[in-house]
Amino acid sequence: MPKASYQLSRSSFEINEGDTNWVGSSMDTTDTTRGSAENSSDQRLKVYIWDMDETLILLKSLLNRTYAEAFNGLKDVQKGVEIGNVWENHILQVCDDYFFYEQIENCNTPFLDALSQHDDGRDLSNYNFHQDGFSGLQDDSSKRKLAYRHRVIAQKYKKGLHRIFDQEMRKFWDDLFDVTDSYTDRWLSSGTNRFTKLR
Repeated sequence: MPKASYQLSRSSFEINEGDTNWVGSSMDTTDTTRGSAENSSDQRLKVYIWDMDETLILLKSLLNRTYAEAFNGLKDVQKGVEIGNVWENHILQVCDDYFFYEQIENCNTPFLDALSQHDDGRDLSNYNFHQDGFSGLQDDSSKRKLAYRHRVIAQKYKKGLHRIFDQEMRKFWDDLFDVTDSYTDRWLSSGTNRFTKLR
């Protein structure tokens, strides 16, 4: 494993503030706002916080060389940068090709259902998302068009990328995973294993 600052399971820490306890990357919260022991004793919220691009695939630290440099010459720094560039380019490509990233990157909505009230349920089978005139949130019409995009994105999430990508694309991602996993001493395998256990 890399140095402590790169460990997937970061050093445990605990901060006590009222009835809120943070341990590692999870947070247990007891609701005491109702002022009743009966209401609060069994109400706990566990939140897992993930920095997806760094914790799971080390994207930033591969690109800025800090991951490889932490090994004091034992890792090929340039190879790490090249791997990071491949991840970055293809993540953006997938976001553009399948999730309308270029069209909606400046539309700040907290979650996919945020504009569901603007979705009229139209059949989108033959809808042309490239010629509907969408150019950001301006009025109810643009909110409806964004809601359409969110609906399509949600449907793709449910299917999973393995059902969206063709065989060639799946092989590319599998190969990239293997190359990165080898370079990072099985960081991705460890992250995948931990993430699976949290699901």
